[in-house]
Amino acid sequence: MHTSAMLARFARTSSSVFLAMWLAACASTPQPSDEVPDDLAQEVTESMQRPVIIDGTAWQASNHIGGADPAARWQHQLFVKRRPTLYQATEYEGRPAVKALAEGSNSTLSLALKPLPGALAQRFRFSWFVPALNTGFDLSKKGADDAVARLVLSFSGDRFNGKWTARDHIVSELSSLIAGKPLPYASIMYVWDNRYPAGSVIPNPYTDRIRQIVVESGPQRLNQWVDFERDVEADFHMAFDEEPGTLVGLSLMTDSNNSGASVTAWYGPIDLTLSTPSH
Repeated sequence: MHTSAMLARFARTSSSVFLAMWLAACASTPQPSDEVPDDLAQEVTESMQRPVIIDGTAWQASNHIGGADPAARWQHQLFVKRRPTLYQATEYEGRPAVKALAEGSNSTLSLALKPLPGALAQRFRFSWFVPALNTGFDLSKKGADDAVARLVLSFSGDRFNGKWTARDHIVSELSSLIAGKPLPYASIMYVWDNRYPAGSVIPNPYTDRIRQIVVESGPQRLNQWVDFERDVEADFHMAFDEEPGTLVGLSLMTDSNNSGASVTAWYGPIDLTLSTPSH
């Protein structure tokens, strides 16, 4: 089958899946029941017209993100035929935060990064406040891979080094057609999960170019701020067994479009350190 024919076939059956994968997100394959009712279409339209205000807030000012272009702005990325997650900059339990409320919804807050040549991601510090988990979520299964809290790092790389499959190239091409951007070379998702133990590395059920690292598991530390510090280079090597390329994107995502559940999380300020480029 020619690539164009394969793309058309995938577009008819799974376009929103690939849109979500492009952002290292997740989505279930559309079914006939996914037809958008008038009230949902109106809600999505209003969400697109009502920007999420992140820049200039206390949360944004508290971030220290290496590689962020001074002109770059946080973007609320909505997906086709999907109710968006509601994101709001606020303060919660003593620290600046972004509140994420998903009610059968998914969307992301994303920031494009443009580090200096040779500057690689090193330390990644972040925090979550999660009041409850959902036992029905399963990161390894299509149609169940929702998550209450996740942060995504996306990397560039050589797409023709033998690591990418033919399917990955097709997914990337389709993402370019639908979303205007290709699938990143590789993405790491840091996730709070209820099913798999901390330290687990779980391939995304749609593409191996997204690996999910469980950094917190279970309910033991719910209803409190939980701080994390990750070695990005070590995590990338653990997830992909190769050296990381340039970090090109950072995203927040709380979603429940597969389950239809209502879930909430707060994201504290982010600190991302890059190495000093060698001359």
